[in-house]
Amino acid sequence: MTDDQLRTALAALRGGDRAAFEDIYRGLSTPVYTVLLRMTRERQSAEDLLQETFLKLYRQPPGEEVRSPRAWIFRVARNLALDYLRAARPGVPLEGADRAAPERDHDARLDVEAALDRLSGEERALVTLHLNGGLKFRELAQVLDLPLGTALRRYYAALDKLRGHLSESNGRTI
Repeated sequence: MTDDQLRTALAALRGGDRAAFEDIYRGLSTPVYTVLLRMTRERQSAEDLLQETFLKLYRQPPGEEVRSPRAWIFRVARNLALDYLRAARPGVPLEGADRAAPERDHDARLDVEAALDRLSGEERALVTLHLNGGLKFRELAQVLDLPLGTALRRYYAALDKLRGHLSESNGRTI
């Protein structure tokens, strides 16, 4: 869903158009879910937070004054995930029990998942918000409350770290 399509759909949603909400959900639920899953590392929690994110959007869509509605939606999702993670009891692992631990000979997707799991929460958020969420760097900085230069520097540092983890898991340099 393009930014223009999103703005149009949000205007219709503010006018009470339920079909517009369904369009927004279809267009953004997968990248929002992916970001939430990477942050919480739990499928059920990510699904619950996804529903909470879109329920918040449905009940109170951002107004026309919001310059980047895509960033607004991802910020809501991120904040809900952070609240969830803060409320998690100490000692309870954040990894999903239904995800098998990757082994060296698993496919590349499992290698990437394992490498992402080795990043800090902020690093994972930077990478997934940009790659999976499709946020531009300016939006990324806005969502994470960082200056643009800091967001760029940390994003590229996270990518370097990710490459290093992937190199280790494959036994070669990338």
